[in-house]
Amino acid sequence: MRNVYSIAEYDYEAELALNTWCKMAIKTGISFLKTMAKTITQNLSGILSYWNLRITSAAMEGFNNKIRWLNKQAYGYRDIEYLKLKIFDLPKAKDLKL
Repeated sequence: MRNVYSIAEYDYEAELALNTWCKMAIKTGISFLKTMAKTITQNLSGILSYWNLRITSAAMEGFNNKIRWLNKQAYGYRDIEYLKLKIFDLPKAKDLKL
């Protein structure tokens, strides 16, 4: 499934590959694969936008995970301004254990 990013050079090739995979996944009858195929089908236009823009949301998702981690660590903080400062300091943090 992941190799679609390396084998498809254009969005129409990716669309064909993803649709083919989804059809095969549904035919297996495996509920997890069927659910994944449904999710891909529902979000196909967003997935295909990668081939037009060549950017992903990976960096944003990673940063959001760091904020979630910090929020768990900060449970009980009463000072919201301190939490905001810690969020702004996150890009400098090297040893986060997520």
